Amino acid sequence: MALTLEDRFYGCLIGGAIGDALGSPTEGMNYWEIRERHGTLTELIASPRGNTNQTPGGVSDDTALRHYIALAIVRRQGRIRPEDLADLWLEKGNSPRFWSNEKAVWEKLRWGTNPWDSGRGAMQCATGSMAIAPVGLINAGNPAQAYIDGYVLAGINQDGPERDAAGSMSAGVAAACAPDASPQSVIEAIHQHSTYLMQRAIDLTLDLAARCATPEQFTEQYYAEFADWSMPRPPRKLNDIPGQYPQRARYYSGSSFEIIPVALAMLNYVGWDVDQAVVACSNVGRDCDTMATIAGNLAGALRGVGTIKRDWIDTCERANADLFEFLEGSPSANFHSMALRLADAYRASIAAARQQLDLMQQIEGERINEA
Repeated sequence: MALTLEDRFYGCLIGGAIGDALGSPTEGMNYWEIRERHGTLTELIASPRGNTNQTPGGVSDDTALRHYIALAIVRRQGRIRPEDLADLWLEKGNSPRFWSNEKAVWEKLRWGTNPWDSGRGAMQCATGSMAIAPVGLINAGNPAQAYIDGYVLAGINQDGPERDAAGSMSAGVAAACAPDASPQSVIEAIHQHSTYLMQRAIDLTLDLAARCATPEQFTEQYYAEFADWSMPRPPRKLNDIPGQYPQRARYYSGSSFEIIPVALAMLNYVGWDVDQAVVACSNVGRDCDTMATIAGNLAGALRGVGTIKRDWIDTCERANADLFEFLEGSPSANFHSMALRLADAYRASIAAARQQLDLMQQIEGERINEA
């Protein structure tokens, strides 16, 4: 049975939210710590992190920022600009789910920084990529435009290569919504609409995955060969990375150039099954809530909401009533209602495109008559 627009949009939003909620309790841990503490984490549990509501199914800043973008699109009934999102940030204030990067940007916006420039100097991390999926949805089927819009909008809280990465993620979501979409076509869209740096990261990561039989083996080899240790955290204790080298401080990477390729590798291992993908990503460790949220966005858009565990959907919807109340002030607002409103916005954009096409044809007709 063919998927409806609503199936894909809801699958994307709730799949990403579930991935965020599942991965948040293990974010910042290393894979061996997760195995010692949880074996394999397979269920929604409460996250201790301060940017969640600390209940099973509660989301973090990944999903909160995504909902801001979705709400701005719904209000505009089409593609948005940085000022549209900035207006919403200023109206709704400093969300309790904002991370430090977004708190800094919010302060910049309060003091009048141009939202097209407010991401300059931001910490290089995936705060653009993790939230950008609704831009791909409003550009469903048009990854080229989704890339451009994603790049532009990510400038509100990112700079440099991370803006490009947000555009690549947006292009992937747009490609996943095409009627003939496949895992390969989504990967190709991300690869095509990206810089050489992202292309190289994807190629190297997927090549490594092809050499590893299981997600667990891939995770171990990724840490050994590719793990980016460039984002420091305060030392906790001296310990050794199993079989590798001394770890004198605790590090984790929030880079899109790790997160997106690893998410794609895990998606390939599980045949782009939403449930299995978010579990696989959540057990990688490091910035694994963002890996899982990106995997959930992409696979949810490709496979639709009907492939996702119903109890996870219900738990995640119930657990985030406080987020919807904060942003929308409505007890009926949730991920499902947002998917329906985004689908309506997409249809409104189709009507606007038809009007633009009529105008273009009129202009062309005038040119022909003049000739």
